[in-house]
Parts: sequence; structure tokens; C-alpha cells
Amino acid sequence: MSRPVINEDLAPKRTTTKKVKHMKQKIIKSIGALTNLGAEVIGGLNLLETDLHIVHIPKLKVEVDLLALLTGNDAFQSGRLLLSARRETVRTLAKQGCELIKVTRDTLKPRFGAQFSNVWEILGFNDSLEAPIAPEEVKPMVRAIQVYMAANPTLEVPALGITAAAAGTLYEALNQAIIAVNTQDSALGVLRDTREGAMDMLATTVRSLVDELGLKLAPLDPRWKAFGLNMPGADETPDGVEGLKAMLIGPTAAALKWEAAPRAEYYRVWIRVLGVDAEYRAVGSPADIDFTIENLPTNATIDIVVSAVNNGGEGARSEAVRIVTH
Repeated sequence: MSRPVINEDLAPKRTTTKKVKHMKQKIIKSIGALTNLGAEVIGGLNLLETDLHIVHIPKLKVEVDLLALLTGNDAFQSGRLLLSARRETVRTLAKQGCELIKVTRDTLKPRFGAQFSNVWEILGFNDSLEAPIAPEEVKPMVRAIQVYMAANPTLEVPALGITAAAAGTLYEALNQAIIAVNTQDSALGVLRDTREGAMDMLATTVRSLVDELGLKLAPLDPRWKAFGLNMPGADETPDGVEGLKAMLIGPTAAALKWEAAPRAEYYRVWIRVLGVDAEYRAVGSPADIDFTIENLPTNATIDIVVSAVNNGGEGARSEAVRIVTH
């Protein structure tokens, strides 16, 4: 069967509707950002909990979850500091053990020989006379020195610290320090899990509040911002402005032009007069992609940037361009 012929002029045209990207809520990936958001949410609940009849996620719930996260993070950070200190103790004792191994080796070379041989294995040397520095290698060799000197007390050299007692004390200190590191490392894992659990709980609480607010606030209701949240009906923040160019068109006037930024409703033009302005200040809000700045100060060096704006907020500022007036 042949296909029917369609008159292209009469056939319905396919239309495409441009999708508007709306603002998404903040994606929280750090402890700092989540604790800041939690504090902002509490601030919003202080103002609006009663007016909005918030019942599922009251302020007290957010306060309890935020306190749990802050407490958990403090405990975790303290645990990290303690673990770092205990590791430093192990490194210090291992260094002392390495020095004991070296001085014992050098003292016994006339007896055992200047080169490695099987006789050196009684002190833990293996294939060479090099003294180890890793704690797990130092510890058994310090123990071997203790045992050897206990069996051969006439070879002890107290002035150099080469005694069974000294080696035994160092071995026990190093052994306990390593155990303390392992214990704290395990404890830190528990503290990390506790902190992450508190983070998940607060994030879940905030998401639940967002859901409840979605039933009470219109997508463009500015009261979303009281909670530190984005207005879900607002457009996604515009892209940053690119391609900014500036040229003088008079002693104290400059013409600007830039590329259109996706999702921009209008633009903000900012200037900073070097030696005068500590920060950039806005000098215009054009809807088009060009602008003329007039009445600039004379004999001045001026940096200019442009940003794009819509109802979702302000995008990143452009790279600065510099002009010098006459």
C-alpha cells in the first residue's frame, strides 16, 4: 500500500516550547553549609512558624537536629586532633627506637662484623644493616635488643642507653603508643558515623520542611528566603556574563558591550575606581547587552564588570575590563 502524500503547506507544524529551568533548592554537601542552612531555617521558623501553621517540622525539631550535628562535628574534630597527637607520639618513639638500633649496631660491629651476616638476625636485621624507621619495623627490633642484652649483660653500654631495661622501657612505650593510635582510629570511625548520621538527620528534616512549605507557600512567595531557601518558582540563576568589551567614547564616558547570558532578564553594571573604591558599586541595570557609562572621574583607572540577573538571583560577574580616563 502506498503512503498518502501530505501537502507540506497544510501539514500541522511542530512547535517546540522552550523549557524554563526553575530554581532548585540548595544541594548541601558540607557540614558548614548544612549547619548554616539549619540556622537560617530556625530563623525563618522564628518569624513564620505560627503564621504558616507549621506542624510537621517545628522549630524545636530543627534545633535538636542542628545541635546534634554541631555536637557530633565538635566531637569528631576533637577526635581527629587526638589521633594526630597520638600518631606524633608513635613517630617520636619510633625515631628513638631507630637511634637505639643504630647505636647498638655500631657498638656490636667489632663483635658481629661490619657487613650483614646471619649472626645479625638475632637483633632483627634482615639482608642489610640499615636501621628501619617505620614503627611496625622498629618495635620488634627494639624488643630483640632487649632480649639480647638481658641474655648478655656484659655487652650493655649504659652511657649510650644500650641496656635491656632501656630497650624494654622504649619497647613498652612504643607498643602502648601504637595501641593508643589503633584505639583512637577505631573511635574516630564511630565519631564519623555519628556525625554523618546527624548530618543525614538534619538534611532529612530540612527536606521535610521544604515539602511542608511547598503546601503553604506559592512558588514565588518571597517568604521562602526567610528560611534561607530558594523560591522554587524562580528561574534558575543566569549564567555568567562573557565577552565584555569597553572603550572610551569621550574623556569621561565609556561604551560597553557583552554577550547575552542565558536566562538573563536584565544586567547589572559595576565599576571600581582604583584608589577610591574598596568594592565594586552598581552604576546601571540595562535590559540590553550594551550600556554607556557617563560622568566617570577624570584621570582615573577603572575596572568594570557586568552580571546577569533574573528573579532567581544574580549570576557570576564577568571578568573585569580596565579603562583609563583622561
